Amino acid sequence: MADAADELFNLDTRFARTLWPLLTRPGRVTKEYLSGRRAAYVPPLRTYLIAALAFFGLFSLFPPPSPPVYVFTTGTPEADRAKSVRGTKVTVELPEHVWVGDRRFQEVSVRARANPEAFAFAAYRNVPRAFFLFLPIFALLLKAFYWNQGYYVEHLVFALHYQAFLFLVFTLFFVVGWLPGFVNLPLRVALILWAFAYVPMALRRVYGGSRIMTAVKTVPLVLLYLVTFFIFGLGFVTYMAVITF
Repeated sequence: MADAADELFNLDTRFARTLWPLLTRPGRVTKEYLSGRRAAYVPPLRTYLIAALAFFGLFSLFPPPSPPVYVFTTGTPEADRAKSVRGTKVTVELPEHVWVGDRRFQEVSVRARANPEAFAFAAYRNVPRAFFLFLPIFALLLKAFYWNQGYYVEHLVFALHYQAFLFLVFTLFFVVGWLPGFVNLPLRVALILWAFAYVPMALRRVYGGSRIMTAVKTVPLVLLYLVTFFIFGLGFVTYMAVITF
């Protein structure tokens, strides 16, 4: 019992030593971990899983109001009607045919158009998987920009820590939404700005380089990150929804 209590206490202190600087000190935890000072910190994968669990768990317990969902096939009258609807909405546009497994796809397409909310839920539940599977791609992007610095696994550590940081920001963004509007709006704006400002500071602390060179690399890296994740994430969650619905 004493050993278990001691291990639990050490784990709690490592949480505090990891999550707070991860949120407020860009790149520090990654730099320390890659420098060999690892005993004081939660391992990167566990840090990622804890942050992801905090965000998606909170999101599941307190789901926000869902906008109307429209699922339609490209080039049909229902597609035109869905696109003409104004206001907040979720639209899923499916192709008329696919090259492989078209018979199965047609069956799913009919069910999805008949029950769009259930199809959207089938897609939503794969979002955590999309974030996790995107990690190696993010590490490849980092390797492309810092090809002569470190091994691939070191870039993967940076990717794990940055994604964990984003989940912590998403969690705070969600929580401050419960505050009055005049309070949560500036806090949410500050969180968004911090998420973008965090990137160059973390890159410079981990990889080094001048401020100008870091800024030159940050802009295309962030754009590639956003575009690649959007394409990969949207494609993945839609594909998983189709094969599991």
